[in-house]
Amino acid sequence: MNYGCSAAIGAVSGLRAFTGSAIISDAAARKIVPVKRTPVSWLASDNIATATALLAAAELVADKLPFTPRRTAALGLIARGVTGAICGMAVVGRRKRSEMVAGAVVGASAALAAAWVGYQYRKRVKLPKFLAAILEDTVAVTAGTAVVKALCR
Repeated sequence: MNYGCSAAIGAVSGLRAFTGSAIISDAAARKIVPVKRTPVSWLASDNIATATALLAAAELVADKLPFTPRRTAALGLIARGVTGAICGMAVVGRRKRSEMVAGAVVGASAALAAAWVGYQYRKRVKLPKFLAAILEDTVAVTAGTAVVKALCR
């Protein structure tokens, strides 16, 4: 089993908590990511796809606001870990339970690692804060979309 996709989509969730789940939910709703008869089959719902897209869009805006808490705050890390686990499990597909759990662990771990890397990037980069955030958004959306395209092969 290749857990690279679980790690990649988990890392996307670490950069932007709802971007990974929005990408995966949209792909599941369009039957690109097979989640039928799995614990995350609810991701394929059109309503969930719409809700996660709205949450992702709101997060992209809120991330730029001065009063937004750090991603390393407890609530932010929990959200990133949970969404990373869900996405990591989703890309594993219909497999044995142990492989799905491993996909979730890989996704959550990658999300937490990416949250830390993203925090360090934003703290150290020599760009205006808004531009640095836009660049990070671009990386998250592009990487998440690339993961889904890789799954479609």
